[in-house]
Amino acid sequence: MKKTVIALLLMALGASPLRGASLTLRDCIARGLANNPNVKTYHIQIDEAKEGVREAVGSFLPSVTLGYTYNNLYNADKKERDTDYLEQNNETMSARISQPLFMGGGSVAGLKRARQTEEYRRYELQYAQLYLVRSIRTSFYDILKAQAQSRKWQESVKRLENPQRIASAWVAQRLAPRLRVLEVEVELSNARQNLIAANTNLKVAQASLRESLSMGTSESFSLDGKLEDPVNPACSGVESCIQKALERRAELRMMGYNVEMSREDAKIIAARNLPQVSLDAAMVDYSRDYEKKRYNDEDRTYYTVSLNVTMRPFQGGRNIAAYRRQKAATRRMEAGLQHQKEAIITEVQTSFQQMEESRARLSVATDTLREAEEAYRVAQRSVELGVSSLDDLLNAELRLTRAELSMIETRHAIQIAAARLDYAVGGM
Repeated sequence: MKKTVIALLLMALGASPLRGASLTLRDCIARGLANNPNVKTYHIQIDEAKEGVREAVGSFLPSVTLGYTYNNLYNADKKERDTDYLEQNNETMSARISQPLFMGGGSVAGLKRARQTEEYRRYELQYAQLYLVRSIRTSFYDILKAQAQSRKWQESVKRLENPQRIASAWVAQRLAPRLRVLEVEVELSNARQNLIAANTNLKVAQASLRESLSMGTSESFSLDGKLEDPVNPACSGVESCIQKALERRAELRMMGYNVEMSREDAKIIAARNLPQVSLDAAMVDYSRDYEKKRYNDEDRTYYTVSLNVTMRPFQGGRNIAAYRRQKAATRRMEAGLQHQKEAIITEVQTSFQQMEESRARLSVATDTLREAEEAYRVAQRSVELGVSSLDDLLNAELRLTRAELSMIETRHAIQIAAARLDYAVGGM
């Protein structure tokens, strides 16, 4: 976990790129971790949790209470003889200090829970950072994929324009039926539509990356990267990946702390029925001034020290029910933690297999592309020499386009699979 957080912090310390700059993947991650509002929210939650710890510590410290009372007594009965009810002015100033000695264990459990909450918030931040990094990596390579697809469809359009010119010339010379021209124009129209779709996907991916980086729409950028970027997965085998995931996944730590906090909540509830002891010391300065001067005024200061013990052994069964409810909640969270472990193992296994599949497809896609390029060159030369039909060139072009797009999809799949696997094991 520490290595993951350190790596993320190092990324975050990188300088933010300038407007219109060419962004590497590292630049994007650094900017996202520094500027993303969601990540900032989790940082603030950690600050809140720290204050919660200080608040819990305060329950062990003495509390001081200061008081002042002024009382003017007016008595309409002029025959009153009781000095307590004669017309008078009273002033009372008091200072009291109270030191908790034993609160049934509730204060100790409260402090422990506050510290657990702080750790929970730290893992929550780590989870948000890892999720953001995966989102940025996905959007980064989605953009590169859409750009590559757009270029290939542009090339396809240009390649199809050549058979269109040839077919139109043959039709003009009545060497071929108009059907040939229509066939080429249909494929050309499909290529142009796919080009429009690729450009739309590019804009969608760019918008997603802007959101992750908290980048304004007026800020232009370009990406410095390739689908062929080297991939270095965080682990080499399924078992090692599973072991790393169980050690590093933030969700498991978060759910583990949820279980521990639930246990402390049960202790806090149990403390309601236990004795609570406090030591109090007070100073009172009291003065009484009579309106009638024949009575002696009073001015006295006195001090008290008291040991207070209170206990509420029965509260209508509410505490018992609350304690049982909390214990049931703890068992529910423990079951959820076990389920999360199993889900993570499945996620790691799936991500690893997807990575292996994408790598296996790469060699096949490379061979297919090489053969399709050679076939297109041969078909193009044969048509120019008049030894092959226009259908052969059209089919060769379509096979080449499919092979090029397949290569793009395969390289993109490798990058996305690597991002998912790294996320599944809790970061690189």
